[in-house]
Amino acid sequence: MENTNPKNDEHLGMHLYANMTENQEIYADFTMKIFSKNKEQIHSKFVNNVFKSDGDCWDNWGFLKFIGRKILESDYLDDGKLEVEVHVKIIKMVGFPEEILGFPRKEMRSFGEEMQPFSDVVLKVKERKFFVLKLYLSSHSPYFAILFLGKFQDSEKSEIELYDIDPQHFQYYLEVLYGENGIDDDTVEGILSVADMYDTPLTVKKCEEFLVKKSKMELKNKLDLAGNYRLEELKKLCLDEIKSKEDIRSVIPEDPRKMDHEVLAELLMKAIGFN
Repeated sequence: MENTNPKNDEHLGMHLYANMTENQEIYADFTMKIFSKNKEQIHSKFVNNVFKSDGDCWDNWGFLKFIGRKILESDYLDDGKLEVEVHVKIIKMVGFPEEILGFPRKEMRSFGEEMQPFSDVVLKVKERKFFVLKLYLSSHSPYFAILFLGKFQDSEKSEIELYDIDPQHFQYYLEVLYGENGIDDDTVEGILSVADMYDTPLTVKKCEEFLVKKSKMELKNKLDLAGNYRLEELKKLCLDEIKSKEDIRSVIPEDPRKMDHEVLAELLMKAIGFN
């Protein structure tokens, strides 16, 4: 909390500071409140913004004129003290290590700049860059085969940007593609989403094998994945486990329209059979 306008001391300024390195960003909502001396009044302001580092390690957002000094002194200051409350909701963080972000597990393989000598293309997902081999990805994915080897403008680029995917999901997807045993209950859905988008059948198959043989997910979640990603073996396994109307109720979402139509039809047939 500070008066950030020394030329005009008629207001109290309040700012929130973030300490970051270059290329890091924090997307956040925050509310600043002060309480009157009798606790009967609250003065508050809300803002949502992006903290960015532009060479300096600090960035700040807030209010240059949070409250007028006269009102502050008459209603809020109690013997020179002020009660302040700040609520911060972090929406997204970019460029921070995974241990800070709280990802489910550490990465098993690096695709960072140290892999540049062994790569021939850079794939950029949001702010993160992955150094990979065109032919290796092309051999596993028709999508990448067309992207890298087709007669398109992007095919000749040394850096290609990918859209509509999460960079951490893409990291886990690449790990599996490069032979790591990195599928678990926390990562499988993200890996499936990328593998489905980029038409990578071997990775989809590995995810399905995990869900069938090792996953501890609830039946409802498994059935959702089976329907969303056309995992026939998993779907059959899940449907075989449904043996009563109560089981059917347990896997139906609040809005049945969001469920895969084929799965919903199978459940309807089962329900009829239980009558």
